[in-house]
Amino acid sequence: QGEDFEEISGDLTQGGKTGDVSYGTLSTISESPLKFGYIYVGSDDGLIHFTKDGGESWTKISDKLPQNYWVRKIIASQHKKERVLAILNGVTWDNFKALVYCSEDYGKTWKQIGKNLPDECVNFILEDPENEQIVYLATDAGVYISTDMGETFSAFSNLPPVAVHALAIQEKHKDLIVGTHGRSIYKIQLEPVHQSLEYADS
Repeated sequence: QGEDFEEISGDLTQGGKTGDVSYGTLSTISESPLKFGYIYVGSDDGLIHFTKDGGESWTKISDKLPQNYWVRKIIASQHKKERVLAILNGVTWDNFKALVYCSEDYGKTWKQIGKNLPDECVNFILEDPENEQIVYLATDAGVYISTDMGETFSAFSNLPPVAVHALAIQEKHKDLIVGTHGRSIYKIQLEPVHQSLEYADS
């Protein structure tokens, strides 16, 4: 319960960079809810590592992704144990494109998703707990939703054009909670989204 900690890895970054803003640290971690001991970590200098044994050994899985970009968020899927989603942020390299990727084989191969997104840095990615086809994104200008597993995204809701840094789902009430940068917290009802997809499939 946090009283004692055990080191389960060596340095999983490129070793640290000095300058006006020093960096070189792990920035995101995600443990699979479907398989014990499956853990992903990403660094702000572009590396993603994966362990299948709770940290006994680690494998770098980011060689086929754009290099040196900040791994803003990585999530082990709650729908398939082989699936992992990652977002990169290239702002420190003057790249403001939306860099969103999905792997269906534990990061051995990656596919870029959300290619229709505007040039906005992505800050957060979230799966819908009920429908694996639904993915939510938070960017520097708002929230986007995909209903086809990331093939396409659409602007979601009538939020003000503001940077969104965090998303969470209150599953009991089916609300998407949106945390913005200095413009309050918003709540979006998700039941109409689920109902519209059920109607479309019927």
